Formats: sequence, structure tokens, C-alpha cells
Amino acid sequence: MLSSPDCPLNPVRWLAYYRVSTDRQGNSGLGLEAQRAKVEVMASERGAVITAEFVEVESGRKNDRPQLAAALAQARAEKAVIAVAKIDRLARDAGFVLKLANEAEKNGMGGFVFCDLPDIDATTSAGRMVLTMMASVAEFEARRISERTKEALAAAKARGVCLGGYREGAAQKASERKQKAIAEAEGLRGVLEPMVHAGLSYRAMADALAGVGKLSSTGKPLAPAQIGRILQRLGLTQSSTGQKAL
Repeated sequence: MLSSPDCPLNPVRWLAYYRVSTDRQGNSGLGLEAQRAKVEVMASERGAVITAEFVEVESGRKNDRPQLAAALAQARAEKAVIAVAKIDRLARDAGFVLKLANEAEKNGMGGFVFCDLPDIDATTSAGRMVLTMMASVAEFEARRISERTKEALAAAKARGVCLGGYREGAAQKASERKQKAIAEAEGLRGVLEPMVHAGLSYRAMADALAGVGKLSSTGKPLAPAQIGRILQRLGLTQSSTGQKAL
């Protein structure tokens, strides 16, 4: 089952599971520090002991992950809890998240603790509903961002923009980086436009994006200045929308 603050956890053994999506983040630690900090804070609050850490460098949409498999095997053997900083770090597949929760309940392991959902108990009908909704949001957003990015790249290619491949020279590389940034911004248009029309601040937009897994390279919410640049690429500038930066 998933633990809740009302259930005494001391002395519960926690296995921390961290996931990043790129080798660069995995090798440098970018994104890991924020996840580790969240898990350590909750472990301290709950009186739990982190006995092992498992770091995965893999997409959240891939369910066959060696480090996750190792964490599950150790959790089953020790009846330990697996602690995850955010639900989208475990997976961006709603069905897979619920499958893991069901497995935890059946095989007697300690279950899962999500730092972003500290009160969720998946052994109850209400807990399962909330867990399903949150996992579905993460899955939906990951798919939509991917689809919009592909659509934006296809549109740029149709306009004659050279995309992909290695090119000698700083100018060419800068052009490719710019086109990638534009494509990524377009991938967020459907998410950001309603926020702009609703009058949300840049900070509120950053927090909303963080809630569905869109973070900076350091694993933190995007800065207001980054939100501003994204909106500018989309033609949704502060001057045209009257948006507040904070």
C-alpha cells in the first residue's frame, strides 16, 4: 500500500528511486539533487531511514527499466517502501503506475511514497482515483508535448528550415538550437495559451508546468524569465497580453 502521514513509519526502510531522462543529467547530477532533497526531507519527517538509492537514466514512458526492477526486487525482499520525489519520476504511464501499486499491495512490500502526493493511499478507492488522475495528467502532457514538438518540427521543415544532422560552424549550430527552442515552445502552446488568457503570472505558469513534469535542466521550476522567452517565441509577449512576470 501507499503510506500516509497517519501510519507510523518508524522504523521503516525506504529505498529511494530517482529518474532522469538524459545521460547529461545523469552524469552531472542535474535534476537528481532536487529529487534527493525532496525524498530526504520526507524521510526525516516520517522517521524513515533511506537504506539504498537507485538512479535511472531513462524515459518515463519506458516501463522496462533495470534500476526500477532492482528497486522492486529489493523492496519485496526487505518489505521496504520505495520513495519517489514526484509521480512522473516513477512513470508517465497511468496504467503502469497502478500496476505497480497493485503489485505492492499483493506481495507485501512496503509500497510507494510520492513526495508530491504525501497523503495518497492507493489501497482506498479515493486514493486510487486521485493516483489515476495524477498519473493520467503526467501521461497526457508527455504525449501532447511530444506530438506538438513533432508538428512544429514538420512545419519548420516545410518552410525550408534545415533541421537535424551535424553541421560545422557556430552559426549553423546556433540556428539549430534556435529552431529546437522554437519547436519546444510550440509544444507548450496548447498548455500556455489558456494560462495567458486566464491572466496567470509567469510564476504561476512555471508552477503549473512543474506539476506535469516540465522543469529546467537543474530539475527546478522554470524561472519567470524563461517563461517570458517561451511566450515571446510563441508571440504571446508581455506587452501583447498584459501578463505580470511575477
